[in-house]
Amino acid sequence: MRYMTTTKTRPVSVMDQLIDSMFYDTPAVRTHRAFPVDVVEDGDHYIVSAELPGFTEEEVDITLNDNLMVISAQKKEEENQENAPKYLIRERAEGQFKRSFALPKDADRDSIKATLKEGLLNLTIGKKPEAKPMSIKIN
Repeated sequence: MRYMTTTKTRPVSVMDQLIDSMFYDTPAVRTHRAFPVDVVEDGDHYIVSAELPGFTEEEVDITLNDNLMVISAQKKEEENQENAPKYLIRERAEGQFKRSFALPKDADRDSIKATLKEGLLNLTIGKKPEAKPMSIKIN
């Protein structure tokens, strides 16, 4: 924590700003944060696994625009609520999280399936059948 260190040459990081905002009522940095994602190609489909611990299905949004898939999740902050807890340490982030992915040309948009279980979002994206050369018989 910044207030415990004596180093003067260290640059102020985003983490320092966030910690300061928790203990000294200074404004926190408001940006979209990313979450860890794995993307695997497995035979006839792609699998996207995203870690979203603590999020419910209602807080996660998946949108497609042409070939761009956007996964966003938002936790509402408890500011200005009468019964909001007074945190002494707060390490679990709230706010908006977002990741964008360009789908490959062979991704089948109509076959995307999503599940959210125990903080892991799994998207299964099927592949379109390949256009294979074929022979045409003359009658």
